[in-house]
Amino acid sequence: MLTLAQIEDPRPGLLGQAPENERTKSPHAMIAHAFEAVTGHLQFGKNLVFAIACADDERSHILHPEEARLLSPRAAPKRRLNWTLGRTAARLTLKQLGFEDPPPVLRGEAGEPIWPAGISGSITHCYPWSVAVSAQCSGSIAIGIDLESLERFGKIDVSDLICRKPELEWVRDVSDFHGRLAMIFSAKEALYKSLYPFLRRYVDFTEVELSWSPEQSCFHADVLPSDASCFDGGPVAIFCRRHRHSIFSCSICESKSLPS
Repeated sequence: MLTLAQIEDPRPGLLGQAPENERTKSPHAMIAHAFEAVTGHLQFGKNLVFAIACADDERSHILHPEEARLLSPRAAPKRRLNWTLGRTAARLTLKQLGFEDPPPVLRGEAGEPIWPAGISGSITHCYPWSVAVSAQCSGSIAIGIDLESLERFGKIDVSDLICRKPELEWVRDVSDFHGRLAMIFSAKEALYKSLYPFLRRYVDFTEVELSWSPEQSCFHADVLPSDASCFDGGPVAIFCRRHRHSIFSCSICESKSLPS
């Protein structure tokens, strides 16, 4: 998916500068609120859990030796930090699910985390936080999450790259252009992560079309890639929550049959 590395420094004053303590406040409540909306086979706090690792708490950073070996000695400091925080959060979720000595969460061919058998999960990074979610479930369920900072969307307009026409109309309908654009971006990132275990390929932003349901506080994926015909029921729901300068999205895809 599209990278926002080129727009990480926001245009001064465009979105308003929150005090430092507001920008670094834990997103725990916002994320929990999103997972509380999940229905079906997964139940938040039982077989669906999440954990947050913070860059400021270096004492809690733990890497399994096999995870450490996957990190290149030439990795940039940001890459090294994200890898360590993400695996630390993943380890915490596995402990919540009953793993006394969690196995390593390694890396797949597309960079996706490889979870233990019987576990589906996802990892996202938004400095100073890394968030991991894991769930005890069958291989027919995949989860994707994404955490974004609104400030990343304040410098350039990427709406034509990530939005289809109906989405553009929704994004441009109110004065909150950058906020809605960030919501679309985050929801599609989460959806892509939950589609990948089944499709095993890159999914472009414009292959998917989302519509916002204010009553349910979620997006519905009204249009999916043509090879995503394996999913049960109606449109896939992507739960999206927003608090101050942060946005969190969670997508859960359930296939009619196990991925090959």
